[in-house]
Amino acid sequence: MIRESDFPLDVSAVMFDLDGTLFDTVPLIMASHRHTFNKILGWVPPDDELLATIGEPLITTFSRYGDQCDHLMTEYINWSVPKTPTHIALFDGVVPMLETLRERGFKIGVVTARRGEGMMVCLDSFGLTELFDVLISAKDTDRHKPDPAPLLFAMEKLGITQPERVLYVGDTILDLKCALNAGSYFAAVRWTAMDKQAIDSLGPTFWLDRAMDLPDKLRLI
Repeated sequence: MIRESDFPLDVSAVMFDLDGTLFDTVPLIMASHRHTFNKILGWVPPDDELLATIGEPLITTFSRYGDQCDHLMTEYINWSVPKTPTHIALFDGVVPMLETLRERGFKIGVVTARRGEGMMVCLDSFGLTELFDVLISAKDTDRHKPDPAPLLFAMEKLGITQPERVLYVGDTILDLKCALNAGSYFAAVRWTAMDKQAIDSLGPTFWLDRAMDLPDKLRLI
């Protein structure tokens, strides 16, 4: 982890995870899982088991639970997507932080394991879509976090060839490992619902206490 004296960090672009990083979606995700498992399988995995799946594609999660993957996917999507605009919220300071980064010349993007439709529902519901230079969802790569493929694909789309010029901001171990595997910096958000000690043990570049703290920690290359 870098020291305060090591700031500002020299980067060209900042990529963001979506769930639990920009948007407070974890309560809806957990409720959607509980509903889906109960309806299709008649039982619900423990909350810590469900929480650990956040950050991976739904198909990866549901494939672990027998041959009902397609039914689980359909039920989850049909129950969750209509509720998304009214049951999620932006974390404090996200919009001014994104606007400040753009004003200072940074390229910004989303790299998420969400389905493309789910990503767009979140962004469009809050009028954020046009703020981003690149949007990467689960459909865009064959491999997913913690594999670096989604982050590397975002860099490719932006014409960035040096991964150390990118900061990835996220809230899970999967996000952190994705950044490490890509050779990029990683900022862990302090408002994560995940186990902070587990994240800290893997050595994020730094912890982000508030969204609006981010722009002043960075310098544009």
